[in-house]
Amino acid sequence: MYMRSMALPSNRPESGREEKLGNTRMELLAPAGSFAAFEAALEQGADAVYVGAPGFNARALSRDFTFAEIDSMIRQAHGQGVKLYIAMNSLVKEDELPGAIEALSCFEQMKADALILQDLGLLYLARTWFPDLVLHASTLMSVHNSLASEELVRLGCERVVLARELTIDEMAEIHRKTGAMIEVFVHGAMCFSYSGLCMFSSLHGGKSSLRGQCVQPCRRHYSWIKTTGKGRPDRKQGPANYPFSMNDLCGVDVLPELQRAGVSCLKIEGRMKSAQYVANTVAAYRLALDSLNTSDEEQEKVLRKAHRLLDAAMARKRSIGYMLSEKPVGAISPEFSGNSGQFLGKISGMRRRQAGRGKQRKLLQLSLAAPVSEGDRLRLHDETTGERTGFTLRFLTVDGRRRKSASTGRTVEIALPDQVKGVGHAFRGSLFKVDVSSRIVAERSGRKRRRKLAGRKVLPDRQLVEQIIHHLRWQQSRTQEKQTRKGHTGRRTTAKGRRQGRRELPWWVALRSLSELRQRLPVRPAKIILPLSRDNMRDLEHPGLKSKKYQSRIIWRLPPILPESELVWYKSRIEALIKAGYPRFELGHLSQYGLFSSCGRRERIELSGHYSLNLLNSAALHGISSLGFRRALFSLETESGNLAAALAHFRSRRGRPGKKHGASQLKIGLYVYGRPPLFTARLDSDHFHYQQIFVSPREEEFTLEHREGLTLARSTLPFSLLSWQSELGGMGVDYVLLDLTGGPMKKEAAMAGALLTGGGKRMRVMSGNFHSTLV
Repeated sequence: MYMRSMALPSNRPESGREEKLGNTRMELLAPAGSFAAFEAALEQGADAVYVGAPGFNARALSRDFTFAEIDSMIRQAHGQGVKLYIAMNSLVKEDELPGAIEALSCFEQMKADALILQDLGLLYLARTWFPDLVLHASTLMSVHNSLASEELVRLGCERVVLARELTIDEMAEIHRKTGAMIEVFVHGAMCFSYSGLCMFSSLHGGKSSLRGQCVQPCRRHYSWIKTTGKGRPDRKQGPANYPFSMNDLCGVDVLPELQRAGVSCLKIEGRMKSAQYVANTVAAYRLALDSLNTSDEEQEKVLRKAHRLLDAAMARKRSIGYMLSEKPVGAISPEFSGNSGQFLGKISGMRRRQAGRGKQRKLLQLSLAAPVSEGDRLRLHDETTGERTGFTLRFLTVDGRRRKSASTGRTVEIALPDQVKGVGHAFRGSLFKVDVSSRIVAERSGRKRRRKLAGRKVLPDRQLVEQIIHHLRWQQSRTQEKQTRKGHTGRRTTAKGRRQGRRELPWWVALRSLSELRQRLPVRPAKIILPLSRDNMRDLEHPGLKSKKYQSRIIWRLPPILPESELVWYKSRIEALIKAGYPRFELGHLSQYGLFSSCGRRERIELSGHYSLNLLNSAALHGISSLGFRRALFSLETESGNLAAALAHFRSRRGRPGKKHGASQLKIGLYVYGRPPLFTARLDSDHFHYQQIFVSPREEEFTLEHREGLTLARSTLPFSLLSWQSELGGMGVDYVLLDLTGGPMKKEAAMAGALLTGGGKRMRVMSGNFHSTLV
């Protein structure tokens, strides 16, 4: 059974263990995206270093480490008493599973100190087939309360990396209730959205933040559309700013509080940062940690030195984040772009100059706010489009004469490389220095040393890999044959095709309130999803709503974020609903199945999974099935071919002996209409304009709302796969979800109805990655 295979060995601490706070030495965990950064972390006193798994880590590095290099790094780190963790924290597509299984086999042989995971499929495979691997739950699993921490420990994670949105008091509460080893980010970049719940980069660009490809839409500038006195947009845009660009997190001043909270590990973000950034940041935190038991006067002296080191690391403006307040004042500076690096100045002009051999050189003109030298790494920020382009400074002039460097206050011209496009005379933007020439030389020497690593060749256990693949019934040829046999073409279905027809799938309809049950719906729902909210609980007993009439069809939805203070209320409402004859629930977070542990006979309870569980492959489906889920929505980010392949592999195990609620019982659904949140954030800032439209540099329009303690950004364009609805059954989908909660219900119902009947042919919609490629 899956739960048994994921159970903790008896020598590990059990959930619920009480432990006196603050007695443990906090581990300092440093990032390394290059060999030079790895060496810098060791030299400056890191207790542990984390690197990315080749091809499966949530950072888009220009070059991943090889298995042989990681093996050598493990041995080098262990030789100095330092641990090495591997971040295998990307979501995995179906055709990547065989490679992921081989990687797991290699890491088990290397004896890495831990593997950091996000994907439930990888967690399932690791706990079932690679029991010697030590697992950590990534922050991308949105670990935000004691329930999430406790259940992930039960599933075999020795340590959990908490969401950055938690206060220190909330961290302490999680540790007190669970006794789990908790790791927290103490320094580095902050996402606006909860990690693991951001769909912006994926649905508006095809590059998934859950797969390390985020294009950082939260760093762009946006304009708010002003409204008339009656609340209608008048299409006049207010001034543009950066409303979602978070300042960097810096917790160096609250290390004693973190220690008293029971934090086991302090993590520095920055696998894409330079070796010098890693060196400065690790040195700063090493100094501060080593001074914790000294006098107050000595600690203040050390903190001043630590801040000087951090100032030299060329990062963004720093803040304490959420650590001291759930509504931090300094988390965002909307007037600043949020670029990392040192501000050099605003571009005042551009001219072309002959460069010989018939070529022209583009020269940017600016007055320097900081010194610059040839060889420095610069980043150009286009304030019109929000695009950022990095380049190395190769040509610099002062007063018309070429120079190797220039000091603060001088007016200079800086040459742009030929590959930098889109910069004309009307260009508006700023220039930042993100690395200096001496550091780049160090990085190059690090690359030379990297090539000399005497790494042994690491090969997977082929016999075990083949056994796992056979167990999963993973065969590429069979998948392709099955798609062809079922008629999946990857093209839209016409209205005529729908009439000739594939099988009609059951409709699930999501509504906001019980009162909306009286409204006309565009389809006849087999199931009705309602949020488990205080308003709906009050309305449940209202005689005029006749909720009993829909009792057998209602599914109560739990949001993906349940604040610690709300857990008791949710658990009590769940128990009351089950007793009242409402046994069906849709869970927004994997860990929420733990709320049903004391609800009597589990076979009476029907659990479904929301798309926020991020199920992107067949191994994840096996994992969720073995936990007792009856139904689950597939990932919202999927492309059509990935969906078809995953369901074909998953269904190929039908008829095999197994538990009652095994693979043959799990029903798979797909979200086909709605306005899903692109950002799901905790921050409620005074500069936000709720219920107003904001516009991107590409003229895309979005709305911002605050609901149930969360800030949600949605596109004004609906997400729709309704044109392909009739083909989904042939791909293995069991039911489809029509979500009418993203706007006024009548308006959403009318739009969905028009798209279903063919009347919305000219209506603009987005379809995410479904008929493109998820990167």
